[in-house]
Amino acid sequence: MADTTTLFSGYTVLCANSDGSMPGPRHGLLHADTRVLSRHRLTLGGEVPSLVAQTQPESDRWEAILRVPRPGAHAEGPGLPQDAFEIRVTRRVGPGLEERIQVVNHSAEKASTELTVELDADFADVAELGRERQQQGRITRRRAATSLQFRYRADNDGRRFEHGLKVGVDNPSSDAEVRVTGFRFAIELVAGGSWQTTLRYSVLEGRSWRTPEAGEPGRRARQRAVWRTRRPVIECADALQTPFERAADDLFDLRNWELERRLLGGADGSRWLLNAGVPTFTGLFGRDTITSGWQSALLGQRAALGALEAVAGLQATTDDPWRDAEPGKLIHELRSGPLSGLGLTPRDAYYGTQTTVAMFVLALSEVWHWTGDVSVLRRHRDVAVKAIEWAETYGDRDDDGFLEYERRSPKGLRNQGWKDSDEAIRDVAGRLVDGPIATVEEQAFYYLALQRFAEILVVLEEDDRADLMLARAAALAARWHETYWMPEEGFYAMALDGQKRQVRSIASNPGHALGTGIVPRSVAERVADRLLAPDLFSGWGVRSLSDRHPSYNPFAYHLGAVWPVEQATFALGFKRYGLDLHLDRLVEGVFAAAHLATDGRLPEALSGHARDTVPAPIPYPEANSPQAWSASALVQLVQITLGIYPFAPLGVLAIVRPRLPEAVPHLVLRRLRIGRATVDLEFSRRDDGSASWRVVHQRGRIVVIGVDPPQDVAEGNVLRAIERAVLAHAPGRYVKAARIAVGLTGSSDSTNL
Repeated sequence: MADTTTLFSGYTVLCANSDGSMPGPRHGLLHADTRVLSRHRLTLGGEVPSLVAQTQPESDRWEAILRVPRPGAHAEGPGLPQDAFEIRVTRRVGPGLEERIQVVNHSAEKASTELTVELDADFADVAELGRERQQQGRITRRRAATSLQFRYRADNDGRRFEHGLKVGVDNPSSDAEVRVTGFRFAIELVAGGSWQTTLRYSVLEGRSWRTPEAGEPGRRARQRAVWRTRRPVIECADALQTPFERAADDLFDLRNWELERRLLGGADGSRWLLNAGVPTFTGLFGRDTITSGWQSALLGQRAALGALEAVAGLQATTDDPWRDAEPGKLIHELRSGPLSGLGLTPRDAYYGTQTTVAMFVLALSEVWHWTGDVSVLRRHRDVAVKAIEWAETYGDRDDDGFLEYERRSPKGLRNQGWKDSDEAIRDVAGRLVDGPIATVEEQAFYYLALQRFAEILVVLEEDDRADLMLARAAALAARWHETYWMPEEGFYAMALDGQKRQVRSIASNPGHALGTGIVPRSVAERVADRLLAPDLFSGWGVRSLSDRHPSYNPFAYHLGAVWPVEQATFALGFKRYGLDLHLDRLVEGVFAAAHLATDGRLPEALSGHARDTVPAPIPYPEANSPQAWSASALVQLVQITLGIYPFAPLGVLAIVRPRLPEAVPHLVLRRLRIGRATVDLEFSRRDDGSASWRVVHQRGRIVVIGVDPPQDVAEGNVLRAIERAVLAHAPGRYVKAARIAVGLTGSSDSTNL
């Protein structure tokens, strides 16, 4: 909704018109996936105020100035034609809502008027907004001297869902008349006088009412302020600095404080749990949260550590078809709304995804690369073992070495790969594909997970199991290329259908494979060329589906839209294979889209419209914004562009052939932390797009070296420079782990960063 203002903090989201009213089907105050306030209408003297100005200084705060003219005046006075009532409204969310209202009489004459605030609550599930209602319960309204309370109860098949909203009046300048539909205040104002009140909207959590008072917003604001002074920052042209800063702030603001307390035992800031996006994706989304933590690692590891901890604690232990769960499988979605609470959907703990398993192992190894902390590997080792065992048994349904999925839950997802919408996987004629389905990217993710798990096992002194993982990865890579490659297209098939036939649709899926390093070096450039061909590359990014496909629609979720999160993985692939010009084109397009986007923020997805046909990128309709992995993708794009790859266990920071776009001739990265060391780096662009670099300042022990990409299509694996400079002289089994990480052990034609 283009004209919607969205406030958010933790589990609380407020969607309203720019003037603060909430008349629409998707407006309201939401808490824990439930709309607790469905209508808000403010009038003064029976008139709806007009908006003069509004601002949103932080994600959880909104301020507006509204105006109601005073008719009947004339130039002689004392009442003048410009006389009016000014209404100032200040809102703060999380948890619940605090709303301060002030009325000012801009006139030389006194005035009598009345302010009304009309409220309603429907307790719809977030998935029901703008759609047909699937659950109905009983709403009761209770009035007290200074408060109005809405309580909701619904029952289904022995399960009960309860929620509530309590609106209280604090310190009004005149008494409140409490109605079942809201509040009325009689206001008497002297010339130039003012009147004010505060409404506190408390939400029910269990048996406790929670509201923004009692220091909660202040504590969150203090953590935000401290984090801003300590996290890495970049100094460069506004075309990149503004989107980067916006992304960094969004990642902090998307923290779900309530879930941190519930799943992590506290919200002290040491570990974060990120909402996937607002307004509709609050709660824990396994692969989204882990991906966001991995991609944003340049800013720190708190998001990754929180995601690993929460996902590990929810690993499936039983075979539960209703939830598409099997032993060892990792969570996809954890919801708290009425549909989940009543058992009408399995989203109270749903496991219908293959991707979380691979992302868990990848993020676990990445945290170790950045921190050198072996304890985190030990802590999550058993979860990783069970997850890999799930892939070997339940994930590979027919023992052919590939991971297949097929929905078992009647309310589950039809597609459970990277693209999980029901319509995502279609053949070249536009027909839905029958399962079990083995998508091309899920095999690549699994390949990378096997390699990264081998590295972890080496560190934990389990060499035999590590060698087995490497052997499986090599075998998978060989079969994968033979099975999915389409020579005439110079590209890979989207998937295999239930009959093991190639789904030959041209889509973005194979780009993920390039990012994992499973693509043989001999064909990597052809794959990159195909990704950037006009039918896939919009100019802002790679479309999810070719615009030549019969199912293409620029406004379709997975059938034409451009996803920022995918672009970071494609860029990682271009960097990995040394495809500098491909990287430059993609990075320039994404950075340009971010710079032109509202507030420098990349939404969940962009439409697939070609860049030369629209003046600015078009958000996907109803896109969540901000979206965690859109923000993290931009952070990772900066990391990839600068070529920053850490290996803290050996005190190494590799700078892999850095580049800068034309709009960013100079960049300084400050407060980059690797292990216990911190460095400031300066980059300067050359005419060919490459960048020189130097260490400006360093605190702690770290070796910073420049290297070329590990799978450079022109020069081969030249990361042996790392071995010569560091690894050959380093003691311990970390050396073997590092060799796996940089591709010095295992298949000679594939490696991973």
